[in-house]
Amino acid sequence: DDVEKTEIESLCVACEEMGCTKLLLTRIPHFREVMIASFDCTHCGYSNKEVQSLGEIQEKGCRWTLKVLSSKDLGRQVVKADTASLKIPELEFEVPPQAQPGVFTTVEGLLQRAVDGLEQQQPVRRAVNAALADQ
Repeated sequence: DDVEKTEIESLCVACEEMGCTKLLLTRIPHFREVMIASFDCTHCGYSNKEVQSLGEIQEKGCRWTLKVLSSKDLGRQVVKADTASLKIPELEFEVPPQAQPGVFTTVEGLLQRAVDGLEQQQPVRRAVNAALADQ
C-alpha cells in the first residue's frame, strides 16, 4: 500500500493553543483516494476528523445499507463523503449531500454530528417558525 503520513503542529480553533494535525493520504477500497485529517489539542481536548476526496468523483455512486440491530452496530466505522447522503427511513430523517463535511467516524458519530447540527440551528428555526422548531 502507498500510504503517506504527515504530522504538523497547528493552531486549535477552540483554545488558540498549538495542537497536532495528522494527515494520511490513502486509497479506500470501493471508494477513492482520500486525505484523512485528524486534529487533537492536548490543552483543551478539542478534536476533529475529516475526510477530503482527492480523486475523481465516480460517475455512479454506491449505496450501502446498514441495519442497526444492537448498540455494537453503532460503533461500526464508516467513511462518509461530503457528497453522500444519510437516510434513516424509520425516523423519516435525512442528511442531504453537502450538509456535512466528509468524515471518518462511527455510525454513532454520524448521528451525533447530525444532532449537533440540528441543535446549532434551532434558535434560527425558532425565530423563523416556532411551530416547526417545536416538532
